Amino acid sequence: MPRIHTALTQGGDELVVFLHAVGGDHSSWRPQVEALRARYSTLTFDMRGHARSFSADRPEISIQNFADDAIDLVEEAGFYRAHFVGLSMGGVVAQEIFSRAPERVQSLTLAATWCFHPEAEARRTWMEDKLGRMSMAESAAMDMPNLYAADAPRALIDAAIAVEGGKDKEVFLQSWHAMMQVDYRELLPRIDVPVLLLGGSDDRITPVDPLLLDLFARIPMAELRVLAGGGHFCNLDRAEAFNAALAPFLRRARARAPQALALPPASPAPSSATTVAEALLEQLHRRDVPCLFSNSGTDFTPIIEALARPGAAAPRIVAAAHENTAIAMAHGYQLLSGHVPAVMAHVNVGTANSGLGLINARRARVPMLVMAGLTPYTDSPAVPGHRTNFVQWGQDSFDQAAYFREFTKWDYRLATAEHLEVAVDRALAIADSDPAGPVYLTLPKEVLCAPASSAPVTPRPRLRANPPARPDAVALARVAHALRTAKRPLILTAELGRYRGGPEALWQLATRHGIGVVEFGKRNFFNLATDCPVHLGFDPTSQVPQADLILAVEDPVPFIPAFVALPHGQVPPIVQIGVDPLFADLPLRGFPSDLALPGDPAESLRLLTRLLDADPAPDVAARREALRIEHGVAFANARVAADIDAHRSAITKRWLSRCIGQAIDDEVVIFNEYPLDPVLVPRRLPDSWFENSIASGLGWALGAALGGKMARPDRTIVATVGDGSFLFNTPLSALHAAAAHRLPIVVVVFNDCAWSTIRKSTRGDFPGGHAQATDNFALCDLGADPAYDQIASACGGIGVRVEKPDAVPESVRRAIEQVRSGDRLVLLDVRCERDA
Repeated sequence: MPRIHTALTQGGDELVVFLHAVGGDHSSWRPQVEALRARYSTLTFDMRGHARSFSADRPEISIQNFADDAIDLVEEAGFYRAHFVGLSMGGVVAQEIFSRAPERVQSLTLAATWCFHPEAEARRTWMEDKLGRMSMAESAAMDMPNLYAADAPRALIDAAIAVEGGKDKEVFLQSWHAMMQVDYRELLPRIDVPVLLLGGSDDRITPVDPLLLDLFARIPMAELRVLAGGGHFCNLDRAEAFNAALAPFLRRARARAPQALALPPASPAPSSATTVAEALLEQLHRRDVPCLFSNSGTDFTPIIEALARPGAAAPRIVAAAHENTAIAMAHGYQLLSGHVPAVMAHVNVGTANSGLGLINARRARVPMLVMAGLTPYTDSPAVPGHRTNFVQWGQDSFDQAAYFREFTKWDYRLATAEHLEVAVDRALAIADSDPAGPVYLTLPKEVLCAPASSAPVTPRPRLRANPPARPDAVALARVAHALRTAKRPLILTAELGRYRGGPEALWQLATRHGIGVVEFGKRNFFNLATDCPVHLGFDPTSQVPQADLILAVEDPVPFIPAFVALPHGQVPPIVQIGVDPLFADLPLRGFPSDLALPGDPAESLRLLTRLLDADPAPDVAARREALRIEHGVAFANARVAADIDAHRSAITKRWLSRCIGQAIDDEVVIFNEYPLDPVLVPRRLPDSWFENSIASGLGWALGAALGGKMARPDRTIVATVGDGSFLFNTPLSALHAAAAHRLPIVVVVFNDCAWSTIRKSTRGDFPGGHAQATDNFALCDLGADPAYDQIASACGGIGVRVEKPDAVPESVRRAIEQVRSGDRLVLLDVRCERDA
């Protein structure tokens, strides 16, 4: 490899590699490096022959060599894999990198680029002719103003002219020819990592239409962002918008374990904290805990005092009027940020109020650090933090952590100031180790008030989350053999989308090898785009009896045996794939595990795909075509049935679901708590759909949606709830939080004045029974009919009551428009026909 000049910034355990355009160099990425350097390590370099990497011996110029250089530089920088960000020619190089070394790619960001240029020959001829008549400096002076937005600062253009104008003409021409010769059209549908596509709306050199749209059409589940007013170098002339799209994408595509090959240095430094409460907040901040969600109590006084200290380092403090809202907000924040949040509750009573959230987080495997004060145990005024209120006798517990020990991975009572750092680090590491979940730390008031330890603290944790295990090679070979010999294999999943790259890997395995997919068992996460041609819907009842092999991928309940008529009562062979295929935290789960494949499920699916690519089943093409037809019929029939409901006298839940599905786009993230029908709601991007956990602790969606909005203010958040679940959501607390923190979300209440799920269950358990015969369903009718729209308005939101089917489409569209342009919550109280 020729001498390549690089610039490496050490900022984190993940590496972002920037690949410059033919007319750029390492300096083209200065705004992005500056924006990311606090969280990521970044690598910029001048490709061989360009700028500082120019040498008189004229090294061989090719896209393949550029890619090989980049792959080598990642290892030289001390990383196993990287996020690759390329613009124009850099985007071409990024595609070649994936082609040559997919295992080294964590994610791809392709900006203002192409996979195949329809005008390649004309572009090559044009550039050759121009540079035959001009110097590089003259050519750059003529072209560069056209590569930037009309409002780009002149200094930006002049700097670009200097960079391109100083390049070697022969190297430039060879690079130009090389990038115009590529054809990755066959590669793109096989990309199995997260992909972000970025382009400027005013880019006349590589216009979004057709070049970027061509990539968008070919890469499954790619995210496309068009930057308004941006030119070809949109990372520079629209740097803020470019960074605003890139940063959350990188968080979504994050690695589950550090990718740096070297162990980080441990260099303890003194702390400025004077009390344990100050040290706790400082430690959370140092460990990148972004938010502390809380509802206050008398045990919080040392925390409140610590927050008042000038210059105190602390996470963002997010107050909520009820612990249920606070812990649900933390849950939603984690889903869309990837960071482990903290929650603090008021001793035992606050812990009790948090219990629903703990159960949901544990069953959804969402990591969070849940803390609670511990009532003082001393009476003497000589001890700071002593008892001063009669409730401190009544709130004392024999074992406060035992309240929800079954639903936490670890608990500990902080005993001394000296234990603080290791306790916090251990808590965060255990919470984030697979299978992830909440941990619980109790904080005696006397300890919080005590002087902080004088021991130095480490800037990086010495306790880290366990990396996900790599799937066993023999087990993988056995699963591949089973898939190769099966006639109708079936994949069932509910929670694969929790794992980065899981949906992309599932698309590749299922579509390339003709395997039908059903999402079932609480669709807690987005698992597969609904337009995937092998997606068979959300009900496995009719699919399981036809299957001769089932892959249960991160699915605690693949199907309900009582509803599935199995031939001869025989369950087909089941392969359980996931970080804990046996779901050891569920007391009783009898689904067969004829073969278990523990480990990172996304990696398992990728490896299975490669094994089958090398030796596919003989009938793959026929299976794919049959599934494509089945998929089309199933989803089309659902839409037709819903459209018929538009002409009914009352609003059906099916029609309301259809209208929501027609109104949303890729910017929308849905938090669903029961009623929304996913068959009628097209979704194509990971992290665009969430439900409460398999435990179905009602009272989750509103807080989770608010936390999601806090994590991703650029997204439009829609929470869909039944009227029963709306009441469970401590709605005044949630609506108060929306107003207090200015979190504009859409809330759609499917209001039929009943707990319809319980009515349905009663009918199912006692068909033809007394309740059905008399239509007397005790404990199912809500009785009162509050005006939920007026409650929302009274809390500072916008409330709308919707009563007629023809009013639904415009009401939903208008609600989305209002939250996108304002800062107030919009609640639609939709009066629905009962379906139970």
